[in-house]
Amino acid sequence: MTDSDRPNTAPRFAVIMPVHNHAAYVAEAIASVRAQTVADWELVVVDDGSTDGSDEAAARAAAGDERITLLRQANAGPSAARNAAIARSGAAWLTFLDSDDAWYDGALAAFADAIAARPDAAFHYGFRHRLNADGSVTELPGEFQDRPTGPAELFGRMFLSHLCVCFRRDLIDRAGGYDETLRTCEDYDLYLRMGLVARFWPIGQATGLRRRHGTNISRQTGRSRFLEAEVLGRFADARGGRAVVGDAIVRPRLARLYYAAGRQYFRAGQFRNAREALAESARYGRSAKAMGLRCLAWLLRPAGRDATEPPRLT
Repeated sequence: MTDSDRPNTAPRFAVIMPVHNHAAYVAEAIASVRAQTVADWELVVVDDGSTDGSDEAAARAAAGDERITLLRQANAGPSAARNAAIARSGAAWLTFLDSDDAWYDGALAAFADAIAARPDAAFHYGFRHRLNADGSVTELPGEFQDRPTGPAELFGRMFLSHLCVCFRRDLIDRAGGYDETLRTCEDYDLYLRMGLVARFWPIGQATGLRRRHGTNISRQTGRSRFLEAEVLGRFADARGGRAVVGDAIVRPRLARLYYAAGRQYFRAGQFRNAREALAESARYGRSAKAMGLRCLAWLLRPAGRDATEPPRLT
């Protein structure tokens, strides 16, 4: 669906918001959408099996605004929640805001200006600042805001964030939706696939605040680092990524990520998992520090407390 053939009754922008146990934050997230200077939007909130009253908090925050739809589902993860919200929405342009984050009131206006300036582009992105636990804001420099980017830049570093992206609905049809088997790195996986069919165009400004708190699901662990490496490896080897990302980028990136996973596992006392991650690192590039840490993990393995296997993707 394009801007020209979408129904007149459909809003221009859909805002997709999954919620899981964020009763303390979801009202602020919804309020930041309602405060937008551009009013041509719909917000689809999907409560993903919350147990802390997030659904009631969202209902109170949405009261009286017919542009907001509230859905509830059994807990299935953020990918499934976003796919459900996208299926329910009718707008030509998709935007995203997690329920513990907040937009600046000009976020949608910035996307609208970018679309008007480059109507041929299908994917626009800005950057975000950080909202700290004490309420202070750390302003962050935007990455890759001076030129369009693609999968090569993204493979090297994840610089896109849900609250900073806006893309045409038809990219979901072309690249596929969120992988519902992933509960973290699902955005990285999706954007890499989108990079095969579209360029990413920067808007040159921050669109909102990413909240830091103790329950962020994107916080780094050995498991999350290992899964990130698996997502990148699958993109390169099974989804056509090597056609656009050369071996000179793939090998050192995966070696570093698996090493980072091994180091995180080691610090957590998960020595068997650390050895497995470090062995994967060696497949892509040997280093003395990785070999030394792997040997130490082997020596310490009887004292380890590995609870789960590293996540493997097929």
